Amino acid sequence: MCPARVDKSFSAMLNREQLSEMRDVLKDVAKVGAVQVLTEIGQLKPFITKAEAYRLYGRTKVDMWIRNRLVTPRGGFGEKWRLERSELEAISASASLAAYVNSMAFKDKGVKVNLDELK
Repeated sequence: MCPARVDKSFSAMLNREQLSEMRDVLKDVAKVGAVQVLTEIGQLKPFITKAEAYRLYGRTKVDMWIRNRLVTPRGGFGEKWRLERSELEAISASASLAAYVNSMAFKDKGVKVNLDELK
C-alpha cells in the first residue's frame, strides 16, 4: 500500500478536532526534544527562576506542579528557587498528551488519564 493511501485512510478515521489535537501533541513532543537538545549544547540555561516559569507556563500550573511534586524546586534558604527547564517542558507536554487521550478519540475505548495532577 502506498504511503499517500495510508495517510488518507488514517485521516479519514479522525475528525478535524482529533487531527488538531494530535498535531498539538506532536508539536509539544518536538518542543520537549528541542528544549533538551538546546539545553545540552548550552544554548538554553538548564534552570529558570520560578518567576520565569510563571510567565512561561502560568502561575496556577507551576504552583500545582510544585505542590504535587511533579517538579522539584532547587535553591537554599534565602535563594531564588530554580526549576529545571526540561522538567517543566515535559510536564507541560504530558498535560497536553493526557488531554488528547481523554478526548473523543479514546472515549469509546474506556481510556482515561487523570488530568487534575497535570493541569
